[in-house]
Amino acid sequence: MVIDRGRGQVWRGDRLLSLTPTEFRLLTCLARHPGQALTRAQLLDAVWGYDAEVQSERVVNVHIRRLREKVELDPGRPTLILTVPGIGYRLSDS
Repeated sequence: MVIDRGRGQVWRGDRLLSLTPTEFRLLTCLARHPGQALTRAQLLDAVWGYDAEVQSERVVNVHIRRLREKVELDPGRPTLILTVPGIGYRLSDS
């Protein structure tokens, strides 16, 4: 996967992915910290710009699911955007 921040584009192999601005910000936030688990609260602050509340953290889950549908080869068995139980999400560094 190649993220071109200057153009706001993401490529998976030779395929240009169609991401929403929020999905792009979420992916680039994860990419800035490869292998590091980020909490939903950290993602909310970085991507949406506000502190987390229990209900608002669910927004992260929904956007992660939609992002996985676009970037993962098999969204049901993600290998790029991984769930870290009890913490949040991380982008695979391998």
